[in-house]
Amino acid sequence: MSIMKKVLSVSVIVLLCISFLTPLKSSAATEGDSIFENLGPKVEYVNVIKGKMVSSQGINYYVSLLQGEPAKLAVIDYNTKKVVDLRELEGAKAAWSIESTSTGIVYIGTTPNEHVYKYNINTRELTDLGKATTNSDTVIWDMAYDEQGDRLFGVTSYGGRVFYYNQNQGFKDLGTVLSGRQYARSVEYDQSENTLYIGVGSPAALIKWNLTTNEKVNLLDYDRTSSSVYDLNLVDGQLFAKMEETNEILHFDLETDEMVHRFDANSRGVSGQTPNEPIVFYSNDGSLYQYNYETKTSEKIQSNLYGSSAVSLDILPGVQKVVGLAGNGGRFYEYQYNQNRFSIMMLDLPPQFVELFKIGSSSTGDIFSSGFISGHLSRYNPQTTTNEIFSGLGQVESVAEQSGKIYFGTYPSANIYEYNPNANWVKNSNPAKLLSLSEVGQTRPSVMVSDEKNNRLFIGSVPKRGEKSGLMTIYDVSKKKMIEQFTLKEGQRVISATYDEENNILYAGTSVYDGSGAKTEDGANIFKIDLNQETYEPVEVTALKGYHNMVSALKWSSDGKIYGILDNKFIVYTPSEEPDSEQVDIYPIIPESVLGMGRNESLLDGEDGYLYGTVHNTLFKVNLENYRINIFRQGDVNTLVSDHKGYFYFNSGANLWRVKKSSLTSDKAIVPTKILLPHVTVTESEFPIARVYTKRPVVLYQKQGNRMVPVKTLGAKQAFRVYGVEGSYYHTGGGYYVFHEDSKTTPYIGRVATSVPTPILKPDGELFRMMMPGEEIRVYNYDEENYDVGSMYTIAKSTEVTYYTGSLTLLEETPLYKYGEDEPVLTLSAGEEYFISGTDGNKLDIGNGYYILYDKNIMKYSKS
Repeated sequence: MSIMKKVLSVSVIVLLCISFLTPLKSSAATEGDSIFENLGPKVEYVNVIKGKMVSSQGINYYVSLLQGEPAKLAVIDYNTKKVVDLRELEGAKAAWSIESTSTGIVYIGTTPNEHVYKYNINTRELTDLGKATTNSDTVIWDMAYDEQGDRLFGVTSYGGRVFYYNQNQGFKDLGTVLSGRQYARSVEYDQSENTLYIGVGSPAALIKWNLTTNEKVNLLDYDRTSSSVYDLNLVDGQLFAKMEETNEILHFDLETDEMVHRFDANSRGVSGQTPNEPIVFYSNDGSLYQYNYETKTSEKIQSNLYGSSAVSLDILPGVQKVVGLAGNGGRFYEYQYNQNRFSIMMLDLPPQFVELFKIGSSSTGDIFSSGFISGHLSRYNPQTTTNEIFSGLGQVESVAEQSGKIYFGTYPSANIYEYNPNANWVKNSNPAKLLSLSEVGQTRPSVMVSDEKNNRLFIGSVPKRGEKSGLMTIYDVSKKKMIEQFTLKEGQRVISATYDEENNILYAGTSVYDGSGAKTEDGANIFKIDLNQETYEPVEVTALKGYHNMVSALKWSSDGKIYGILDNKFIVYTPSEEPDSEQVDIYPIIPESVLGMGRNESLLDGEDGYLYGTVHNTLFKVNLENYRINIFRQGDVNTLVSDHKGYFYFNSGANLWRVKKSSLTSDKAIVPTKILLPHVTVTESEFPIARVYTKRPVVLYQKQGNRMVPVKTLGAKQAFRVYGVEGSYYHTGGGYYVFHEDSKTTPYIGRVATSVPTPILKPDGELFRMMMPGEEIRVYNYDEENYDVGSMYTIAKSTEVTYYTGSLTLLEETPLYKYGEDEPVLTLSAGEEYFISGTDGNKLDIGNGYYILYDKNIMKYSKS
C-alpha cells in the first residue's frame, strides 16, 4: 500500500473561467398561475419596417417585414397587390434587414434574437438559420450578398461586428469592425475588389475593408455631427452613404475613394441604377427625386409620399419603374420614370399585435401601453375593459401625472407631451408637445417625476449616439418653460429619479454608458440636488462604494430613506447633512448580472409595509422591516404600475398582465435559486469544501437571524474558503456569506497537478498549451474523462495527473480507514501531509480506497 504525500512546489496559473454551478432554476410564473391574469395584447397596427422587390421565374413579388409578436414575413404578388404568403419569424420581434439572390432566396435579419431566416420564394419554404454571432449582439441591421462566393454578409450591434453566412460553412464571425464602435449599421460588398464597405457608429465612420489584404481604411471625413452611416448603396462604382440625424447622403467615387457630392435626403439610401442611365432615386420632404451621379444634379419628381420618406427603392427594369414603401404604415408607391407617372396606394397588410415597450397608469385607473418602435399608444380602462389605440406620439419612455394631465416622454426625439385625458385625442394638439430635448443632444427621456405642489417635472434623459452625457431637466408645466438643465456626471445617462417633497431635494441615478455605448471609468451613482439653493449643484453620494453599472430605480420614503435598485440588488440609502454619516445598505435580489444599457426599473410603494419592483424581468417585493425579499415571477416582467383598486400591471411581450397586490403572499413566492457545487455532497461542513473566486468586488454579509446584513466590500481577484451554501449564498465561515453573482463570483472545487507535460485543450479540442510539472490549476468540474479548468478548457484524466481538493497536515497520530471496513487499518504519524482527492461528509479521501476522518483538534486542513 502506498500513501501519496504532498511533496510538490507550486506556481499557480488562473484561466479565464465561467461558473460551473449546477443551479436549481426557479421557474417563472405562467398563464396557468391563478394569481396572474393575462389581459391580452393592447397595441395592434401595421408597421412595415423594411421591404424588397424579389423577382423569380418571371414573377415579381414584394417581400415586406412586419413588426409583431412574433415578427412576420409577408409576401405580396406585385401584379395583384395581394398577400400570397404570411410567415412567422419565431423568436423575433422585428426585422431590420432583408437581402435576396438572383435565384429567389430571401434572407431576413432580425432582433432581438439576431437570427438569420432564409425564405425560398419559389417553394415558400422558411428556414431559421440560427444566431449570426456567438456573442451577446441582439440585432442585424443590414446585409449584403456576394453572388459569386455565395456569402451573405451582415452587420450587428452592440458589438459592432461583421459576419458572413455560407450554406456549406454556416456562420463565420469576422469580428468587430472598428474598436470602440458598438454599432455596425450598414454594409455593401464590392465583388470586383473583394471589399466590404461598412457604416459604423458612434460617432460615424465609413470603413473600407479589403478582405484579401485585411486592410481597413476610414473613408469618412464629415464636417457635421452624425452618430452613424445609416444606409449604404453601391451603384456602378459609386457609393452612397446616408448619414444618421443629418438627413444627408454623401456620394463617393470609388475610383478615388473621395466624396464628390452631398445632398439632402430622408430616404433609406438610394435606389439601384436605372438601366443604361447614371440615375438613382431617393426621397426628401415628402417627394421623390432623381439624382444623376455623373452631372451630380438632382431633379424633383412630381409625387406625393404623404409627408413620409421612401423606406425602400427598387428598380423594375422590365416595366421601367421605381417602387417601394413610403413610410412604415403600408403605403406603396410606383413611379414609371419613362412616362413620368406616379401613383401610391395602401397595401392590404394584416395588422399585428406588437411588443409593449412601456406602460404607465393614471389616478383614474387607466393603463397606458406604448408599442415598441412605432409610437402607437393604447389606453385601457380596467373597469369597462375598453381599449383605445392612438398614434402619432413616438415610443413612450416615461409617464408622469400632474393635476389631471398625463405627461409622456418619447423616443427618438426626446419630446415631452402633455395630454388631457378628459378631451379627445387629436394628433399634434392633444397631446401637445411642450419641449424637445433632441436640440440638446438627448434621445430618450427615461424617467419623469412629478412635483405637483410646485408644478414641476423632473426629467432624466439618455444622450443620442455620439453624444456624451445625459441631462437632468427641470420644467415648469404651469409656465411652460424650462427652469434648469444640467449634467450629473460626464459620460453617464440619467435613468432614475425621486423627489423628497418634505425637504425639496431631488435624487437621481445614473448609468455608466454614454450615447455611444462606451462605459465611464467611474461607476454609476446616486446624486443629490438641493432645490432650496439658488444654484442647483448635483452632489455625488460618496457612501455608495464600488463600481456599478446602473441605478435603475429610486423611491423616496417619508421616513427619510431612499430606496433603490442598483444593478441586481435592492439598496437602502440613508441621507444625512454630513456626507460621512450617510449609509447605503445593499441586499441582493437575483444572481444574474445586469448590463446597464437597458430600460430602467420600477419601484412602487404598496402602502402595506412593502415595496414592489422589477429587476431584470423579475417581480419582487421587499419587507421594509427586515428587508427580506420575495420573488413572484421571473423572465417576463417589464414595467410595473398600479391602479387605485389594488392591482399591479406589467407588460410581457404584446400582452398586458395584472395581479392583485393582496395575492402576492409569501406562500406564493418562488423558491430562490440554490447553489449546488459539483461533486460536493454536503451543504455545510466543518472544513472548507470549495473556494469562491471574486472576479469583481463583492459584498460580504453576516447572517443575523433570518437577515443577511451587509458588512463590508471584499476585493476583486481573491479566493475565499467556502464551508457551505445557503440558497444563493456561499458560507465563507463564521456566519459570513457572499451572494453568488454570475458576473462576479466563480466557485472552484479543487486543483490538478501533473508529473509530466500535459496538454490543456481548447473547447474545440485544439491544443491551448502544455501544463508543466510544478503548476497547479484550478478545477471547476470534472467527468469520467476530463477535468474542466475554466471556460470549457480541459485536461484529460491520466495516471500522471493528480486531482486534489486540499491538503491535510496531521498534528497528532491519526487513524487511517479503508472504505468498506469499520476499524482503522493503520495509524499515521504526526507531521505527515496528504493530498485530499475528495470529501464525503467528514471523510477525507486520500486515494487508493483510503480515507481519514476529519477532526479539527488533531489535524489541519488547507483548501486548495
